[in-house]
Amino acid sequence: MKILITGGKSAAAFKLIKAFSQDQVILGDYGDVPSFASAAYTMISFGERNDDITAHQLLNVCLDRQVELLIPIHYFEVAAVSRSMVLFEEFGIRVLLPEMSVLPELLQEGTQTVAAWAVYQEGQLLYAAQAGKVPVIEHSERLNGVFHLLETSTGIRPVLYTIGD
Repeated sequence: MKILITGGKSAAAFKLIKAFSQDQVILGDYGDVPSFASAAYTMISFGERNDDITAHQLLNVCLDRQVELLIPIHYFEVAAVSRSMVLFEEFGIRVLLPEMSVLPELLQEGTQTVAAWAVYQEGQLLYAAQAGKVPVIEHSERLNGVFHLLETSTGIRPVLYTIGD
């Protein structure tokens, strides 16, 4: 499967490559990006950042590169892409984000620095950074995306894996 992970210049994006080692990964970001390809990934530039057309810009990249799965990790991309998920789906592109109805409770602004993170697709665990140590999460059926797993006094709280602007 061909996967596009945004925020490609960040360490956070590079961490995600491990979860998709059997897939063709494209790391993309805005502005200047080194033109680089390895056995694990390819890096591309989306051009200059324009918040007015974020979803359109990402959709075009997905179509041009025949991407099947989009994982937006820039905080500013999440709202734009989640509002346009139906459009992506019409073109056969899955977006790894929670539904708009649950997004606010799973979102926390800023970059997280938590070791425990996991990838869920429609509630199913696909990958855990700490294999064998993934806790049970209440209402995990609503999880769709990459999540930091924060320990709180009331249990584990999943927070959408994002990086700041």
